Amino acid sequence: MKRAVIAILCTCLAGAAFSADIGSRLSAVLPAETVSLLVSKGQAQKSSYREKGVVPRLAPATPLALEATGFWSGNDAAFFVETLYLYKKNTAQATAPGADVQRISAILRSLSKLQGIEYYSTSRKKMRTLYEKSYTIGDVKTKSRVPDRTTGSADGVTVLALQKDLTFGEYVYSYAYRQNGDTVAFFSQNAEQMNYTVLKVLDPGKLRVSLIVQDLGDYLLVYGLTRADFPAIPAIADKLNASFTTRADAVYKWFIREYEKQ
Repeated sequence: MKRAVIAILCTCLAGAAFSADIGSRLSAVLPAETVSLLVSKGQAQKSSYREKGVVPRLAPATPLALEATGFWSGNDAAFFVETLYLYKKNTAQATAPGADVQRISAILRSLSKLQGIEYYSTSRKKMRTLYEKSYTIGDVKTKSRVPDRTTGSADGVTVLALQKDLTFGEYVYSYAYRQNGDTVAFFSQNAEQMNYTVLKVLDPGKLRVSLIVQDLGDYLLVYGLTRADFPAIPAIADKLNASFTTRADAVYKWFIREYEKQ
């Protein structure tokens, strides 16, 4: 009995020490309040719709995450949602910091694997397909399919992708990639005007999505930021906001599923 109690106590102390260790490392790039939330909950999220003076605040103070906050042009976006995730690797996945970067890089460039992923629709209360189509194309005019570019470094790579979702339809998006010693990121934007039914809702470049994955060795720190600028249309504003939020979460979950496969 005493041995069992001692074993449990040792496990608890080890877990506490491990949490303290990751907490101290995160404190170098994040405020204490955000670190506490990440360590206890595994994620932190913030969103805004037409609020004055509200800007993204969850980005870690790392070069590529900070690039995400600057990935916008023109007036402030009408809507943004940012989420910071702390994913704990299992023992078999744990590596030296940065050792998984090339694998992460290949996953983020595997745009064809986004086809068929699902998300939970809050309006319909059921799972729905997010991307009915998703693949890399050679150019906007012919939209001819080409293989995903997954080899070598992603740094400086830019590709076009055709993606069809159930909310907006079929459009072309551009994906620009960055990669350094321990982090991989993509910065995506719509290359075409986007409509919702018969209404024009997004000019080119006014839907921008960033995903930044930092390999900490025993954890992955993932920052996602989606910004969109669309007219104030009361009848559909809630639906669009919900669509952008669930889309961002679905892409993160897709990445984690792909990461866990390998």
